[in-house]
Amino acid sequence: METFYQLARWLLMWFEAISDLRVNMDKSELISVGGVKNVEDLASKFGCKVGSFLSTYLGILLGAPFKFVVAWDGIEERFHKRLAMWK
Repeated sequence: METFYQLARWLLMWFEAISDLRVNMDKSELISVGGVKNVEDLASKFGCKVGSFLSTYLGILLGAPFKFVVAWDGIEERFHKRLAMWK
């Protein structure tokens, strides 16, 4: 299992080198798909948090149906706050 961690770290290192982007593991979440027994162990090894669906990206719920009203409440509230500054 240790070789898996080394391979994953190696892949992240090469991604950062090729793309000139940095993966911030403090802000990253490990979201398991299917039955993963040691998700907490994996997350602690990589230095990230354990996430779950429904997760958010840029304030938008991921995995929520398009017509899911609660998913749009936060976005609508942000628009109202920004538009209120224009008055």
